[in-house]
Amino acid sequence: MTTKPDAPATPPAPVPVPGAGGYWLGARLLGPGATAALAAMSPGTASDGGPDSAIAGQVASMPEAMAWIARWAFAGPSLPAPTLEPADAPLHAGPAPVPGGELYRKHHAILQALTIRGRNQDNSPRTIRWPDSAAELTPPGVAWLPAVLLAERAPMFSAPSHRVPPASERYALARRSGSLWLLGHLDRCSAETGQIVCLRWAQVIARDGDEFHAGYLPASQVALVDGWRRGAGATPRAQLIASGTAGTRAQFVLVARTRDGGLHRRTIEAPMTGDAYPAAKLRVDGEWATIEFAGAPPQRVALDASMDARVR
Repeated sequence: MTTKPDAPATPPAPVPVPGAGGYWLGARLLGPGATAALAAMSPGTASDGGPDSAIAGQVASMPEAMAWIARWAFAGPSLPAPTLEPADAPLHAGPAPVPGGELYRKHHAILQALTIRGRNQDNSPRTIRWPDSAAELTPPGVAWLPAVLLAERAPMFSAPSHRVPPASERYALARRSGSLWLLGHLDRCSAETGQIVCLRWAQVIARDGDEFHAGYLPASQVALVDGWRRGAGATPRAQLIASGTAGTRAQFVLVARTRDGGLHRRTIEAPMTGDAYPAAKLRVDGEWATIEFAGAPPQRVALDASMDARVR
């Protein structure tokens, strides 16, 4: 009796997401390997029936969707986790995590944006009512800090540089109307006029509608939602942001929201602690801010429009 060989195993079909609705996960990709990259990004669920061909799969909950964003936004070693208040922080000039870099290395695909779109049970589109607070979307178990863009919009870049590139070289556009998360900081330095000058960058993920962009903004443009210091009332409130160095001096931007709703800035300098930004404490009393740097006398600044004047 002749035994027939076993038939080749049939690969398991993608698992549909049960329940009513959920979310489509997708990506805008460029390059010859875009199709293969999108397939590699699949969460193991069905992509057929999606609103277009740029769908990697589907999930039932927003935490699952945001965990997928965290998985594919950057590739490379993580940066030191940011803190709510300036602390002794050494200059970090190491490698920068690359937006979607794993997709480029493996599939020669360039990631433009990740997407989360609402899905009804019958696969029809559903408008997502995005929360005002980025904290409600932060994936569990990740060191993302909810942040806010200080300008109405700002160009994002795919890599940090010792200078801010022209806006025409932007990788994406961040908008204050969306959500923003700070993932870490790093510095890029150059030798200018006989001294080392560094620019601090913020590694961020920005949501604009249903799209999520990973990239870099100058640190001076990014304020932390929980980083504001207040006095007796809601305003004025202020925040101190490490922005760069010049020689042995660390530079910070003091940002203030005043009672009339205005946004004002003042560059503050303090001695570096070796090769690190010095620890700082910020206190708001009435219309004044007091900044105390380690190893330096306190500085007092009036929280009003005079902050915008050039210090002579």
